[in-house]
Amino acid sequence: MSTRVPRPAAARAVPPRRALVPVLLLVVLLADLALGSARRALAGPPAAEVVPAMVSAYGDTGGTLAVALTAQVEPRDGLSDRALDARDIRLSYRTADNGAADRPFPTASMVKLFLAEDVLHRVRTGQLALEPRDWRLLQDMIRSSDDPAASEVWDRFGGPQMVRDVAARYGLAGTTPPADPTQWGETITTARDLARFLALLPTVAAPADATTLLVWMRTATPVAADGFDQRFGVFGTAPGMPAVKQGWMCCVGGNRHLHSVGVVGTRVVVLLSEVPRSVGYDRARAALTAAAAALPPPSS
Repeated sequence: MSTRVPRPAAARAVPPRRALVPVLLLVVLLADLALGSARRALAGPPAAEVVPAMVSAYGDTGGTLAVALTAQVEPRDGLSDRALDARDIRLSYRTADNGAADRPFPTASMVKLFLAEDVLHRVRTGQLALEPRDWRLLQDMIRSSDDPAASEVWDRFGGPQMVRDVAARYGLAGTTPPADPTQWGETITTARDLARFLALLPTVAAPADATTLLVWMRTATPVAADGFDQRFGVFGTAPGMPAVKQGWMCCVGGNRHLHSVGVVGTRVVVLLSEVPRSVGYDRARAALTAAAAALPPPSS
């Protein structure tokens, strides 16, 4: 997503190579099953020790960087209210961020995560029935950040209410629909909210739905549907097959926005950035990639 238009639209299509998708999904799903608890053991230095290094590596772009790090929560069946409270306390304890983590940012393509989760939830609860083409729309919206796919999902399934429903399910206090309901990329969120969403995904969503969304994120295409190179930030630096979502947009309020989120091992990484329009994408990408590169790799 690169320009503010009545509907964010792809400038240049890249062949989705859909024939490979079933194989990719099967490989990643089997890897998830085989790794099991071993994946959950992946860890790194405490988040509070890492955030300052990431902020320092970002440098001075004349803009704002918001960083939030936490860890994914393991699913537990039948949690009581007390257990839910304890879960939130543990999540808060494991979360570290910088002073901009509660600052509102336009989501750009980060909102596609909320849209996909909500559709999967509504299918699971019998509120929606999808055709094969609908599944391809969701997949393309996440893997190749396809804007026309997101616009169709937004229009057909009630985008603003989808954002409200996800915010309510996950307790996202700083996430709201856009002031202009035709501009899904201007949905508002915070780094802390995105970190909470990804951390709670395995326990709030049905396990199969969480896995589906994470598989789509892990098989993100190097080049987006609009021709933008997605290999920056977490996608450009994290080893293995991190679950990533990238976002870019210009120019809300005269600013350029470049975002990168991911799940690396069990660690959730959120980087949201806003720079003046005078700062080009190349410089903004390099700064965000430098910040992500300061994150130590997970270790077993």
